[in-house]
Amino acid sequence: MYNTNHNSKQPILLSELSRFLVIDKAILESLDQALYRLVIEVDQQQYYVLEKKGKSLTRRSVVAIQELLTPFTIANMYLSHQSPYDEMIGHEVNSNSNEMLVQIGDYFENTRDATVH
Repeated sequence: MYNTNHNSKQPILLSELSRFLVIDKAILESLDQALYRLVIEVDQQQYYVLEKKGKSLTRRSVVAIQELLTPFTIANMYLSHQSPYDEMIGHEVNSNSNEMLVQIGDYFENTRDATVH
C-alpha cells in the first residue's frame, strides 16, 4: 500500500523523471480543496516531485498534473486523500492512516508518446 511517512520519500526534480523507463505509480495527493502534489513510486521507492530545488510540484487540478506526465510511461495513477478530521476535533494523532487511495484514469492516456525516453 501507500507509505504515508513523508520522511521516507526522496526528493526528485520533474526534469529527472526521464531516468525511469516506467513509473510504477503516480500518486496525486489532495492537499487542500483544489491543490494537488505529485508523488511517484518506482521499484517500491517513493519520491516527492519538485518543480525546482526546494519547491514541491503542485497544481490546482488533477488534469494539470497529468498533462505534465505525458512524456513518461505511467503504469498506475492514483488520487490520495487524508482527512485531518481527528486533529480538527482534538483527537490524538495515531499511527493508523485514514488515507483514501483511489485508482484514477489518465486523461491523456491516448496521447502519451509510446517511445522510451
